[in-house]
Amino acid sequence: MNKVLICFMIAGVTGGCTAESPYRDTSELEIPPVMDVQDMPVSRSSSVVEKKPEQKSFVSLDDSQSPPVIMIEKLLDRSWELVGQALNDKQIKIIDKNREDWVYRVKYDATEDSGEYFGNVHFLGFEDEYGEAEYEVKLSWNGTETEVHVRLLKQAETDDEDEELADGSKKLVQTIYQAVKAIVNPEEKEQ
Repeated sequence: MNKVLICFMIAGVTGGCTAESPYRDTSELEIPPVMDVQDMPVSRSSSVVEKKPEQKSFVSLDDSQSPPVIMIEKLLDRSWELVGQALNDKQIKIIDKNREDWVYRVKYDATEDSGEYFGNVHFLGFEDEYGEAEYEVKLSWNGTETEVHVRLLKQAETDDEDEELADGSKKLVQTIYQAVKAIVNPEEKEQ
């Protein structure tokens, strides 16, 4: 039995070995051209500050309408969450929210909102008077981005019959815009 097994092993080893190479002859193939090696550019000195590529902002403000409209290049669901977070971050009281209609109802006092440069400083009494009014913040999808519209629902009441309070919709839009922008692009807030 051992002799038969050894014969099969010898036949198997010698049968697998052939004089031909298993590889294809490549001597007749075209040789690629020789490329010149170019020197690498010299690095700049460390004193030159390289600019980071500008990050695309997904939030913009359309001033062509009154009050302005916030444009968010996110889907409606994500924009809803961003606006809700912005309202909470700015401590704007949410009275009601209806996700089916994409509407927040909020109470907002524009006099408490600090200005861009000087806070609540009133210059010679020319500052508009606001009160805590009720606003509607409505989100809608226009096919490519989410639009955030703000409108006054119910003006605050005053003690003075002659005094008319200003509409704070524009200030509310600015506040929400800055908050959403800070959420989406936190690097801009640090600068």
